[in-house]
Amino acid sequence: MATRRTTSGTFFFFLLPLILAAAAAATIVKEAATVDINAICSKTSHPDFCTTTLSAIPETKTADARGLAEIAIRATSRVGATAGAYARKELDIVKDNALWQCLDECAEDIEDAVAHLDDSEGQIGDAKYDLVAKYLDAAEKDLWSCDESCRDTPASSVKTTVLAKNTDFEKMMAVTNELIKMTGKAAAAAAADGPSSEPASAPEPAAAAVP
Repeated sequence: MATRRTTSGTFFFFLLPLILAAAAAATIVKEAATVDINAICSKTSHPDFCTTTLSAIPETKTADARGLAEIAIRATSRVGATAGAYARKELDIVKDNALWQCLDECAEDIEDAVAHLDDSEGQIGDAKYDLVAKYLDAAEKDLWSCDESCRDTPASSVKTTVLAKNTDFEKMMAVTNELIKMTGKAAAAAAADGPSSEPASAPEPAAAAVP
């Protein structure tokens, strides 16, 4: 019995460093896959807005590139939903016809944009980055329509607020679109750097025997 305990203890003594090394390696891999928010946001058209918005979401601290893209899409949807809800709420209050028309068209455009975002979120999990980018491009066009709808509307605090919320939505949409495209390019480059799929060359025929 004593010998058995000694053997078991010796085995564990040699196994422990391997366990610790494996755990350390897993930690290193996890940290290496985590996205640096400041670095990636610096590559977007609204770096400060990107950093401030995404850094406030706890999940981004441990997200990889695809995870960050998913988080950005959801964050953009929330910003859009807030803008659309404000426009809808004010529709029941305003009396000016021009402002009512501005809010009605803006709310519809924003809701259409959010619908495109919802469609894109279903594709990001499958890494269909090109398709996601198309949905986001369509969503951005809806936001430009909102600005056009309110361009000739007389100035008011409601108009100022809805356009400011729409501007935040535009910024977040642009940032998310850029993150999606960067992630897609990185994924394509990683796939291209993978093992070659070219078939091996056929062996040369053996030389004919000399009689």
